[in-house]
Amino acid sequence: MKKSFSTKVRSAAIAAVTVLGLGLGAGAAAAQPALPPLPAAPALPGIPAIPGIPNLNPAPAGGAKQVVAFGDSFTANAGKSGPRGLEPGQTPIVANCATDMENWPKLAAHKAGKSIGDWSCNGMGGAPVVQLVGYVEAAIMHGDLGPGTEDVVFMYGGMDALQWVDVAGEMQVVGGLNPSAYQQELQHVANRIREVAPGAQIHLASYPEYATNDQLCLVNLPGQTIPIPAPGGTQIQEAFRDTIRNAAGAIGANFIDVYQATIGHGTCNPDDNQRFVAGFMDPAMGPMTNHPTIKGQYAMADIIAPAL
Repeated sequence: MKKSFSTKVRSAAIAAVTVLGLGLGAGAAAAQPALPPLPAAPALPGIPAIPGIPNLNPAPAGGAKQVVAFGDSFTANAGKSGPRGLEPGQTPIVANCATDMENWPKLAAHKAGKSIGDWSCNGMGGAPVVQLVGYVEAAIMHGDLGPGTEDVVFMYGGMDALQWVDVAGEMQVVGGLNPSAYQQELQHVANRIREVAPGAQIHLASYPEYATNDQLCLVNLPGQTIPIPAPGGTQIQEAFRDTIRNAAGAIGANFIDVYQATIGHGTCNPDDNQRFVAGFMDPAMGPMTNHPTIKGQYAMADIIAPAL
């Protein structure tokens, strides 16, 4: 019965991600061109052939990647404008998942001297469970995640309602609620990863600091930050970090504390080169508003790379 349930979860997740990948969901960067019509192809195991739909997950020739990363837009960093290059989604099933050419997964893997399969996607987690499971399954079927994979890194939860239930619980109960639906979601994908890549170390990374000392700087000018009060901002961020750390312990994963390492480098850092996250208007703005700056992506790579 357990195996049947697991198979059903995977099938539902792949179906949901397929719908998003074929353009029926949000999250694509505007700089990414639409896919042209392609002929139908034979089915892959677990994905039936659909008339008029191409092979949804053609396998690459290079074999499993040493590092595979999953995350939302704080990882993908696929801005909707600007000159920075984008790597398109690997297959039609993740057509909406362009990723920045200099995001932390690519930079960290390069720093560690390892190959990278970047399966991050703007908006990942907006559909709890099915998106995360679907992208993991897509990476497995594509061949990026397999026996040769050494590290699998997640910076995940910012868009997932299950994670925010944990955050609320963490703020009320020391140690949070255990086990939680968020932890069970991650346990499911961890079990699957260990099936196909038994030698891989799984890592959960917290998110970088956004608010500093209960202050936000959503609009900054050259040489001038403009703080506004954000009551409870620090407590929320700490609880958010702690729920990821708790989840890592629950599933037997390594925890990388990006939040702690970036304290003081949020939106209100007065030095443009030391501000790792920007608000809505900022001279240090990266590819996306309210997201990591370019310096921030490099900083996160420096924090994460030693664990790989």
